[in-house]
Amino acid sequence: MKKNYLALLLGALTALASFTSCTDDDDVKGMVLSGEWQGDFDMYYDYQYSWGDIVTFYADMTYLEFIPFEYSYDSGYGYQIDFYDDPSSPYDEIYHSFKWEVRYGTIYLYYRGEEEWNTYLRDYHMTNDRLTGYFENTSNRFSLWKLTDYYDWTPYINTYGDYNRGYGYGYGSPGYYAKTRGGEETVSGKIIHYGNLSADGKKTE
Repeated sequence: MKKNYLALLLGALTALASFTSCTDDDDVKGMVLSGEWQGDFDMYYDYQYSWGDIVTFYADMTYLEFIPFEYSYDSGYGYQIDFYDDPSSPYDEIYHSFKWEVRYGTIYLYYRGEEEWNTYLRDYHMTNDRLTGYFENTSNRFSLWKLTDYYDWTPYINTYGDYNRGYGYGYGSPGYYAKTRGGEETVSGKIIHYGNLSADGKKTE
C-alpha cells in the first residue's frame, strides 16, 4: 500500500512538473511573439461591384502587433493591417483586431466580431527575427519578419528599439474597417467576404 502511495505521489509530481514546464514554455513563446511583425499572411477579400461582378483581391503584405495582457506573457490582444498594392483594389488597407494566446505551443488568434476568421498557427519556427509555420491543419505556410520587440530584455529577446504602445487599433476597437484607395466616391460596391485563404480552405498549396 505504501509503495502504491509513493508511486501515485511520484506520478502526480511528474504530471505537475510537466504541466508547469509547458506553461513556462508558453510564457517564453508569448514573450518572443509579443511585438510587431510583417510578412505574408494569406489575407484576401471578395468585392462585389454595383453591377454584380465579384473580384478577389489578395494582400501583398500583412502587419501584426501582439500586445500582452497586463501580468501575462502567454496571451494578449493585437491588431492587424493588410496592405493591397493592386491599383484596381478599391481598398488599400484593411484593419482588424484580435485576441491571441499561446497554449501548449500553438498560437491561437480570435478575431473580434468575426469568429469565422479565427485561426491557429502550428508547427512554427520562431526566433527573435523570424516566424514561419503552418495555418491550422493545412500545408500552407506563413512567413513573418520581426520589426520591433515588446520586451526589452535578454536572454529571450534581442533589442530592436522601443516603440510607442499608446497608439494602435487594440482589441477594444471595432472588429475591422477598410480604408479606401481614392476616397469614398471611388467605391462602387462592397466587400462581401474577408478572410484568410488557408483558414477558408481556398489555398491548397
